[in-house]
Amino acid sequence: MPSHDIARKGLSLSVVLAASLAVAACGGDDDPAPPGAGQGPGASVPTAASCAALATATGFPNTSTRITAATFTPATATVAEHCLVNGTINERTGVDGQSYAIKFRVRLPTTWSGRLYMGGGGGINGTVVDPVNTTAQDGKTLLSLGYVTLGTDSGHDNAVNTVAAAGGTAAFGLDPQARIDFGFNSLDETARVGKALVSKYFGKGPDKSYFMGCSEGGREAMILSQRFPTYFDGIVAGDPGYHLPLASVDGINVSQTFAALARSQNLFDTTGAPAINKTFTDPDLMLVRNGVLAACDGLDGLKDGIVDNMPACTNALVKPEMDKLQCTGAKTDSCLLPAQLTALNKALAGARNSQGQVLYNTWPWDAGISGQSGTTFNQGWRSWWLGSYASAVNNSTKLVFAVSNPLLFTTPPVAVPTSGVVNYALNYNFDVDAPKVYARSGIFSQSAAQYMFAESTALSPFSERGGKLILYHGGSDTSFSVQDTIDYYNALGASNRDVSSFARLFVVPGMNHCSGGPSTDSFDALTPLVNWVEKGSAPDSIVAAASNPGYFNVASRTRPLCPYPKQTRYKGTGDINDAANFTCQ
Repeated sequence: MPSHDIARKGLSLSVVLAASLAVAACGGDDDPAPPGAGQGPGASVPTAASCAALATATGFPNTSTRITAATFTPATATVAEHCLVNGTINERTGVDGQSYAIKFRVRLPTTWSGRLYMGGGGGINGTVVDPVNTTAQDGKTLLSLGYVTLGTDSGHDNAVNTVAAAGGTAAFGLDPQARIDFGFNSLDETARVGKALVSKYFGKGPDKSYFMGCSEGGREAMILSQRFPTYFDGIVAGDPGYHLPLASVDGINVSQTFAALARSQNLFDTTGAPAINKTFTDPDLMLVRNGVLAACDGLDGLKDGIVDNMPACTNALVKPEMDKLQCTGAKTDSCLLPAQLTALNKALAGARNSQGQVLYNTWPWDAGISGQSGTTFNQGWRSWWLGSYASAVNNSTKLVFAVSNPLLFTTPPVAVPTSGVVNYALNYNFDVDAPKVYARSGIFSQSAAQYMFAESTALSPFSERGGKLILYHGGSDTSFSVQDTIDYYNALGASNRDVSSFARLFVVPGMNHCSGGPSTDSFDALTPLVNWVEKGSAPDSIVAAASNPGYFNVASRTRPLCPYPKQTRYKGTGDINDAANFTCQ
């Protein structure tokens, strides 16, 4: 991982939802136990009456827990019969005068497998996660597979705590406890309450507990493996924002870089701000994609529109192809201005201070920067860094989310209004402002780095009790860099003998943030995790399908995802769109 040198001057030390993982898993002996397997000796048979009784339940790990509803829910065509429980923990008034509580929702299926599943959040949370439609094995919902499902809003409510004059939905950053709840405490409280409800309803606790999340949910997954290693037996962390405050700093660098490009091209939006979204057209980004493919597609032995050998796709290889794209005269759809390539290279190099220190991480060259299916261009990469080209105003996700930086990741927090986020981002000083990620002040006794980072490699308390961790990350994720996750996994391997015995990383070339892009981005990570935890069958590969094979001009495409550092390789014969004809090596 980058050294994050500014950390040493202070303390030493993911509107995006979790990916939809829905491709048929292996069958036969690889299938986890069926629903009802957990209701053996010692388990109670749930009824409508026992569900209603939970409304007045007491004796929870946190005595402030209050059940607000317990409703017996009959089966429908899509949802299994279950008891739906809503509740709150630690209802209070914050130092900012706002009403706060850790809200949670639990669904307890009548036919229980003995398993519990908690789903991760997205963005900066603020709505209760409800995995009722999350699917896994054979595309079945978790409730129909007999899982108890659990989720939280992480301690703040977007419907209650939004203040336009103070960051909108990020306004909870003005309350120190709300920050801590968001960072890690709500995960602790919700997991313990969820397990207590399972015990009260079924007369026994879960046999096995699982957590899965992508983006912010991926950060939460890593937090649980590090801070609360006994809570979950298996964890999936997708595209994890485990350095979220620093990724926010990097997002500001991206915005400043393309804003400078917009000014140089005299591009301004209807508010008078530099039109970041106009700096690259969709055809421009297709030129970049084609240049990356020309340089790197064949490095894995097969030219198929996917760069499997990402480590070998270096600046030295890509630069000659980018140079070929430079306009020799006026700008056209078939060439790029030198200033465009300079800006793109600067953004990919990552945010740096005046000493040249990388503040977050670097970003790889990958073919998922664009893609075209029929007449439609992929928007996954550009939506984060540039925004929609057609928009009359700046709308990149990085710029919109920049409001979280002064409220959540700066100490003391600064109440920047939502209307002022562009001005804040474009005037951010990387020497003065970035170190505030590590600062503490007054009642804000924990820095953003302390309550948000999930970078510990001391996972022996998790691994020694049999815990298993699957990480995955899209190669063209522009929310969180795949390189940051690779760096974490390498550090994990340096700190733990035989890291692959309990943790495996799967890189998904071409995939954008959590899903999408010219990639095989649709897969079931939960079923392989369950088989690893319960049967000792480690995932040597995960079969993935392209959710939009039109990017490759084919009807369908499947590939194996390989555990890092292995990569996908074509066997030399057979359909290149069939995973069976590839191996991991």
